[in-house]
Amino acid sequence: MRLKNWKNLFFCILLASSGGSWCCIRVNAAESANTDIWRPNSLISTQVNYQQLCQKLQQEAINSLCKQSSKSHPLDSQMPLNLVQQTPQRTQAPDQTEKPENTQKQNDPPQLESQPSNLPTSPPDSKEQLLNAPQINQSQRLERLIQLLRSPKLPPESDSNHELGLRVRLLPLEQQPPTPTEQSVVSFKPIGYLQARVGYFQTNNIFSSNDSPIEDGFIISGLRLASTYFPLGSKTYLNASIDGNLIRYINQSQYHYNQVRFNLSIYQQLSQRMYGQISLSNQQLFYANNSDRLDSFKAGDRFLNENSLELSLGRRDPLTSKLTLDSFYELSVNFADPLSRNRIINSFWVSLNYYLQKPLQVGIDYQANFSDFTQRDREDQFHRIFGHLNYQISDTIYMNVQAGVSLGSSTAEDIDFDGWFFSISYSLQLGQF
Repeated sequence: MRLKNWKNLFFCILLASSGGSWCCIRVNAAESANTDIWRPNSLISTQVNYQQLCQKLQQEAINSLCKQSSKSHPLDSQMPLNLVQQTPQRTQAPDQTEKPENTQKQNDPPQLESQPSNLPTSPPDSKEQLLNAPQINQSQRLERLIQLLRSPKLPPESDSNHELGLRVRLLPLEQQPPTPTEQSVVSFKPIGYLQARVGYFQTNNIFSSNDSPIEDGFIISGLRLASTYFPLGSKTYLNASIDGNLIRYINQSQYHYNQVRFNLSIYQQLSQRMYGQISLSNQQLFYANNSDRLDSFKAGDRFLNENSLELSLGRRDPLTSKLTLDSFYELSVNFADPLSRNRIINSFWVSLNYYLQKPLQVGIDYQANFSDFTQRDREDQFHRIFGHLNYQISDTIYMNVQAGVSLGSSTAEDIDFDGWFFSISYSLQLGQF
């Protein structure tokens, strides 16, 4: 009989081992031996208790392992989905809730709306010279002719010498033919020029951010190869230019980028004070440095390829001999890669300029841009009020200084244009061809 009881005990141990660990079975079997409970119903209930207790201990062991693995592997992507759900500490996901903006900033290109896409043009270019060129009409010619007639006449030179009784006649000197160098100087008319430019731009909201504005500045340096205004008619001119710029931030070095811009425009002088222009342009922006994140952009990646069709009207009204009012309007249709940058821009610019001296000009400007993005639900309005100073240091060196405030808003929640800015730039003409 004793042998039969031991066989039953061994059979119970084997049956219970299928639902729990060996450690749990041995301990509970010893306890059940002391109570001498060997009836079939009690055996089944004891087996169920064994299984529940062991499953509980097994679950606690799994949870402790999950906690250790969550500390050694912070990324949820490296853990199974069921383990993440069983770990209450990981449901907070600090990497996703605390730093989503930083991740987006590292993956997305910087906002460039509040940054100057091109350096301000300090010297008066050929377009302004054409606009300011005086047109002498018939009345002005008559006035000049009357002034010449009223001017005192010089006494006629005597062609005889009475003392000697000789008649003297002045013979014109023979004109020497110009040398080849003089001929080349006289006949040379430049068709283009090469200009070097460098500037600095500082603002307290470098990326037009609404939540966390960053104060920073960048240095922009580059070359411009441009043609003169080639006449197509009496008042119609053709102009083309190629620009290459290097933009380097002071602190945000991961966002350094390079710019290449092509432009072709047709200029039409509508009146002595007004002109119109149609332009086709293309600009491409490339990252200069690698991102801090391994899964983000690399040096040389292009993050913007934009083609623009621009229609502009300009006017200059002289208020006094030294005070002028310039007004400008431009409609720009931009087709970009990525498509999210496709937009239509209406720009207005009013500038009140005062010429202190011939090389020095100061003024107050107001600029407004209204952008409507065509591929997404976003509209921007951008305003800028600033003062400027233009100084012509020499015939080939020019300087421009600007300082003011920017205002504006966007339907995009993370965009805000409010802030102040300051810029200074130098332009040097390297030569003509």
